[in-house]
Amino acid sequence: MRERRRDNRFNLKGRVQLDIGGQHFEFPTADISVSGVGVMLDVAVLGGKPTGLVGICQIESPDLAAPVEAYVSIMRIRRVGHQHLVGLRFESISDEQLRIIRAYETLAKAREKSRHFVPAE
Repeated sequence: MRERRRDNRFNLKGRVQLDIGGQHFEFPTADISVSGVGVMLDVAVLGGKPTGLVGICQIESPDLAAPVEAYVSIMRIRRVGHQHLVGLRFESISDEQLRIIRAYETLAKAREKSRHFVPAE
C-alpha cells in the first residue's frame, strides 16, 4: 500500500477520547504527526462507513507536555492483524496544540537517534 501521508508519524503510547456522531469513545493511540493521529480499534465500534465523519478528539500521553485537543475527521481505515488502524486528520487545531506535537516529534527523533548510537571504543 502506497504511503500518502505528508508528515512523518511517530509512535505514541497514550489514549484518544473521541466525540463523534453523538457518541463518546476512548481508543489507544498508535501514532501522531502534525496532520493527525492514528488509533487502533475494532472498526465495528464506529458503525457503518465512518470515513468522513467529523468530531472532537483529546489526545493524552505521558510523553506529551499537555493534552492535545482538535477537530478531526476519519480519513483512512487499514486492517492491522485483528484490529484496524484508523487515521484521524486534524481539521482544526491551534498553534499551541501544534507546538505540543512538534515538541514530542523532537523528543521522539532524539530517542530514535540514541537507540542507534554506538559509542566509539
